[in-house]
Amino acid sequence: MLGMVTNNTKRQQWLFADVGIAMALVAWWLYAQDVADFVVPDPLEVFLAGGMLVWDKETLAHVLVSVARVFVSVFVSVVVALVLTYLMRLSTSILVLIERNLLVLLNSFPSVGWAILGVIWFSVSPGTVVFIEIMIVLPFCLINTLQGYRSMDKEVIEMASSFSRNPWRRFLKIELPLMAPFLVAGARIGYGIAWKIALVAELFGAQSGLGWLLQQAQSRADAASVLATCLIIVLLFSLGDSLLLKPLARRFSTNQQLI
Repeated sequence: MLGMVTNNTKRQQWLFADVGIAMALVAWWLYAQDVADFVVPDPLEVFLAGGMLVWDKETLAHVLVSVARVFVSVFVSVVVALVLTYLMRLSTSILVLIERNLLVLLNSFPSVGWAILGVIWFSVSPGTVVFIEIMIVLPFCLINTLQGYRSMDKEVIEMASSFSRNPWRRFLKIELPLMAPFLVAGARIGYGIAWKIALVAELFGAQSGLGWLLQQAQSRADAASVLATCLIIVLLFSLGDSLLLKPLARRFSTNQQLI
């Protein structure tokens, strides 16, 4: 009986969401009838522009470039955050330096500032975009890894130390699995932020990617292509989160019902 109630509730939630989307599309279509296409294009025009972008080989190359940059940036950010967290455990001075100074700096530094500095330091290049994304995503990953470190069961760590004197073995066998839920949570947050930042980074520091396509569409005042590119990004984010990050979160989460 409980399962039937739960299934009915889920159906109602999905139905409510679908009706909401349909109403938003209708409102969009009605509003687009009274304004110029270069301001708010018709939804059909946007979907047609999106279809043309998806089937274009050049556009596909830009999509793959942006996807690769996002995943590389998130992966590097998680690894760097993990290394910094491990260093913080070695010394209280390092802990204070990273948590009270480096983390505050990374959290408060403007995103546009990283974009401008990236272009100044590395000129316009693929590495510039990755650098910008890493510097903006890193503090979110670091906050999660730091929380994971503080949440580890100290008794389990002491027991592991009594069984093995090899710190790397303890890290790989005990500490890393304990921190895995926090690493995945940081990766999911960073993944969403990376997609938002990717466009800004590519506008400043690249001649390829979806951000570059947006710049080209803006120069032509092509609002349909701008919206179509944004919808492609939403689709790419949803696919990456649903197919990779969400299953990992279920795998490592201690409370799977919340995912």
